[in-house]
Amino acid sequence: MSDFQSFDQLLTYCQERQNSIWQAALTQEVEDSGRTEEAILNGIHQLVAQMRATIESGIASDDPSMSGLSGGDAKRMMAFLQDSNCVLSPLNIRMMAYGLATLEENSRMRKIVACPTAGGSGSVPAVLIALEDEQKVSREKTVSGLITAGCIGEIVSKRMHLSGAAAGCQAEVGVASGMAAGAMVEMLGGSPQQVLHAAAISMQNLMGLVCDPVAGLVEVPCVVRNGLSGVQAAAAATMALAGVKSFIPIDEVVDAMAEIGKLMPRQLKESADGGLAQTPTARAFTNRFFQMSNKASNLY
Repeated sequence: MSDFQSFDQLLTYCQERQNSIWQAALTQEVEDSGRTEEAILNGIHQLVAQMRATIESGIASDDPSMSGLSGGDAKRMMAFLQDSNCVLSPLNIRMMAYGLATLEENSRMRKIVACPTAGGSGSVPAVLIALEDEQKVSREKTVSGLITAGCIGEIVSKRMHLSGAAAGCQAEVGVASGMAAGAMVEMLGGSPQQVLHAAAISMQNLMGLVCDPVAGLVEVPCVVRNGLSGVQAAAAATMALAGVKSFIPIDEVVDAMAEIGKLMPRQLKESADGGLAQTPTARAFTNRFFQMSNKASNLY
C-alpha cells in the first residue's frame, strides 16, 4: 500500500502535504501499483462488504466449530443488548459481538478478511462496522478507516513479523487493535498525530501478549481476545481524541514489541506448549480431541 518505512516518515509526509493518513496511503498506492484511485477504492469497498457479511452470518449462526470449542457467543452478545444487566454501551456490545462473530466464522472455516491475520481478524471489522451501525458513520468514512488501518499494519510489518509463531499474539491481536484504534480516530475526524497516538496506546497495552492456543487451534483464547480487542481499540482511540498522547513514539513501540517477540520463549509463540494451552483443562481437551481425530482418520 505504501513506501513508508516508518511512522515518522508517514507523519512528515502528511504534514508537508496537509493530508490525512488515508489520503497519503491512497496516493502512494496509486503511484506504486499503477491502478486508478477508483479501482483501489472499489476493492476496499468489497473488503468492507465482506467484513459485514462475515459479521452478519456469524451473529446469525450458533453452529459450533468442528472442535466444539467455539460458536454461538456472538449471537449471545447481541441478545444481551436487551438485558437489564448490560452496563456497557450498545456500541461496545456491538464491537464485542462483531469481533466474536468474525473469529467464530473463521473457526467454522468460512470467509473472513484477514486483518492483518486470521487470528487477529476481528478487531478492525468490529470497530468499522459497529461505528457504521451504531454511530451511523458513512461507508466513505469506513473506507477511509480501513485504508488507515491497512497503512498502519503495513508499516508495522516492515518492523516486525505479524505472526504469533514469530512474536506471540501481540503481533496478531495486538497489532490489529492498533490498526483498529487508528481507523476509529480517522473515521471520527482526528488528526494524523491522533491516529498514531491511538495506535501506539492500544498496541503498548497488549505488548507481550503470548500466543497459547488450546490444542493449537485458533479458538481458545483467540475468539474472546478478538471480542475484547475492538473495545480496547475504541478506548485507546477515545483517549487520543481527548488529547492523551503516547509518551513513547509509535515507531519505538513497534520496535519494543519486535524485541519482546525475540525474547519470548518458543513455548509462548503458537506452539501450544505453554500458557493456557498447558492448563489441566486444556491438556484434557487436547487429548480427547486428537484421539477423536485419529479415530475419524482411521475410518478412511
